[in-house]
Formats: sequence, C-alpha cells, structure tokens
Amino acid sequence: MSNAPKSNDPSFMIDHKTQATIGTASIKRLCNLNVISLFSGGGGLDLGLEAAGFRTHFENDIDPYSCSTLELGRIAAAKRGLSILSNSVVLATDVKALEGDFVLESSQLKKGEVSLLAGGPPCQAFSVFGKRKGREDHRGQLVYEYFRLLSQIAPEAFLFENVYGLLTVEKGAVFKMACEHLREPRKGLHYELSVLRLNAVNYGVPQFRDRVFIIGSREGKTIKEIDALTVDPRNHIGPSQLPFRTVKDAFRGLPKPNKKFPANHTGRNHSERIIERYGSMGPGERDHFTRINKLDLTKPSYTIIVGSDKGGGKGHIHPTAPREVTPRESARIQTFPDWWKFTGTVRHPIRQVGNAVY
Repeated sequence: MSNAPKSNDPSFMIDHKTQATIGTASIKRLCNLNVISLFSGGGGLDLGLEAAGFRTHFENDIDPYSCSTLELGRIAAAKRGLSILSNSVVLATDVKALEGDFVLESSQLKKGEVSLLAGGPPCQAFSVFGKRKGREDHRGQLVYEYFRLLSQIAPEAFLFENVYGLLTVEKGAVFKMACEHLREPRKGLHYELSVLRLNAVNYGVPQFRDRVFIIGSREGKTIKEIDALTVDPRNHIGPSQLPFRTVKDAFRGLPKPNKKFPANHTGRNHSERIIERYGSMGPGERDHFTRINKLDLTKPSYTIIVGSDKGGGKGHIHPTAPREVTPRESARIQTFPDWWKFTGTVRHPIRQVGNAVY
C-alpha cells in the first residue's frame, strides 16, 4: 500500500516534527484555514496560500484558459500525491455575475467558516506601466466587485493585492477610496487594515516585483512589517538573510526550449534581423524597437508584465541566447513549479504568468 498522502488530507505538508512543536490544536486550526479566491488567473496566489496551509474552496476568473490551467494543475498535483486545490470549485465566469450566497454554497461553506477572501482585481488600470486611467478604465471598476463580495461573504480576513501604482493614481484618491471600502464594506462589518508595500525580490523570488498588499482582519490584528528574507548582496546581510536570487538561479537545470518537458517551454520565432540585434546587446540593455530588456544572469529579473489586452505579455530577452525568454522561463522567474501547465494559445500562458502575484 502506498504511503503517499491522501488528496483530501489537509496536513500533507506538515511533518511530524512540526506537529509535535506546534501542537494538535494549532494543527487543527491550520487545517481549517478556508480561502475563497477571486480573480484567480493562473493560480499563482492560490498556490502560495496552499503552501502556507490554506485550503482553497472556490476559484474564479473570467478567462476560461486560466480556469483550465487551474483544473489541470489540480490533476497534476494529485498525480504527485499533493492535495493542492483538491477541495476547490473552479468557475469561469464574470465576477459581476457572482453573489456571496452562491459562492458560499458552491464552496460548501457557511457564513463564518471563510478564513480568507483573497484576490487582486486587474491592475492594468493602476499600473505605472499603463495609461493609469484608474476608475475611468473598465478594469478599474472591478475593485467594486471585490468590495461587494467582501461585504456579502464577510470572511475572518481578506487579502487584497495590486500594483504599487494604486497608491498614487488620481493623486491617491483611488487608494483612499479603496481603504474606506475595505475598512467598512457595509454597516456592522469592520476590518482593521494593514497596508504593506512588498517587493518579491526580498522574499526569495528572482525578480523585482513591487506590489501593495492590503490585509484586513475582523479580529483587529495588524501587521506592521514583514522582514526581508533576501537582500541585495552589496548591502549588509543579516544572520537570517540570504542574497537576492538571480536569473541564473531561476534557470538552473532547465533544458533548452523544446515541446516535450517542461510545458510551455517554446518561444517565438525571430527573424535574422532580430536575432542579430538581440545578440549584440549586453546584459541590462533595452531594445529600442521591442522595448524589452536583456536579462543579466547575475541579477534578479526585471518585472514580468502582462502587456495589452490586444496582445500577449512581454517576455524579456534571454541573458545568453539571442531570443526572448519562453513562458516557462518566465514561470521559473515567477517561481511556478515546472509541472504547472498553462493552457491556451501563444499569448495566453505568458499573460497568466504576468498576471500572477508571485
């Protein structure tokens, strides 16, 4: 008989030593951390929450390819004896069509049983890389859907993620509005807020990725700061810190682009003119035509971005080969596991990777 953990065992990632240390009561609480995920995309945030001990019960995205990625990811995890997303219902629909009671019923949860509502409404309306139309952009209106469902579901806590441009767009008016809605989604429902601006590069991700996290707690708990785990090696490194992870770390052990394994490891076909131009560039240089940067093996990656709605996301230029990175290489930079397959045509995988939190 196999000793692999059962797919419905929520403590599969908790070893015996940890169980002995934190106790049975804490284990029980850890295994009952139920999360509902909105704007789930390709599953980056959900994977991280599952690794932290949460159990995802509901995932939603308007993009059917992203939802297919989530479904395939759950199957792939089960084949590896992992219970990742094993309890989750995945629904491909417009968030505007969702109602709190329906989400709870689909999740097989009752009011009071949701530990966390997590999600990041589309950020392009607030990004410093975009046109920063804020609430004038239809994507900017989707934050109100998050507020609406937060008021209906009333979880113990919530996690709201967005680009750091949220802090300054419309001279800070959007951020102020968001905090007002998140602090008191409706009368009688109050959350104490913690606002954290975090860069993924400080937490073991080989990429500069600056984001804002607003965390709300009904119990009134707050988080003042989260200590950096990885720091610039040119600065002082503390006893519990490590140097930044680099592009070289991200690509370690990855074979040349191919159609077999891992998935999504094929890239665009470039003309001889582009190949020559990319080959003549040095690390850190920006191509004036495509406006993308050449990666440096010895440093973290530049931010992976999504691109416009009309096209795919923008990959960077490979540090040693005269080509753009493949979606899998971008996924490595985002710390997705190689067995996590992104579905869709050429542009969909990189958009899912670029939309992920980290």
